[in-house]
Amino acid sequence: MQLRQYVELQKELAVNYCHLAVCCVDSPEINDAFRTGLGAQYPFLSDHERKVVNLLDMTETSKSRGVTAMPHTFSLLPDLTIHNLYNGYWFVGRPTLDELRDDLRAMMRKVRPDYEGPVG
Repeated sequence: MQLRQYVELQKELAVNYCHLAVCCVDSPEINDAFRTGLGAQYPFLSDHERKVVNLLDMTETSKSRGVTAMPHTFSLLPDLTIHNLYNGYWFVGRPTLDELRDDLRAMMRKVRPDYEGPVG
């Protein structure tokens, strides 16, 4: 569901010179098929060996599913520092499109002195 929403957002981001990328724990082949099925224009990176997931401690262990990668969303500034982080293990922890737009506005205010943001 979240990735479908990102497909809706991708054209809006392109107009604003913003980029979107997804990193999944599936193999590159599965990621490519999923990306194509969604109609996503943004890259799907593969962490099928779970190196990044383990390095950033983005796992949870349960009796029924074992070690599971927890979904996270990062809003990154142009220098790749983290502006905001969402832990979406529970679906309500994932950012809405409006929250991502708010992040983009806040980041624009930080990096563009000529940007004042929405008025009113």
